Amino acid sequence: MNRIKEKGMKIVFLIAACTSVLAVLLICIFLFANGLPTIAQIGPLKFLFGQEWKPSNNKFGILPMIVASIYVTGGAILVGVPIAVFTSVFMARYCPK
Repeated sequence: MNRIKEKGMKIVFLIAACTSVLAVLLICIFLFANGLPTIAQIGPLKFLFGQEWKPSNNKFGILPMIVASIYVTGGAILVGVPIAVFTSVFMARYCPK
């Protein structure tokens, strides 16, 4: 009975994982399909390195958004890595079995 439940849950988790990957792929396809004409119109360098985002004035620069994402990622790493390392050391060394 346990083997049947285990195989059933394995299938459920596989379906959930495949659905998640498919959803991300569909979102990426949608974004690229709708964004590539605009990027081709204004130029990829102007899009990547432009410093103003004003769609009403046809200015589509995403450099500030890229830099902000890098800062947020760095901050998350600075906060998360020490917590993860200390937690793993605690669990491996000091946590009672």
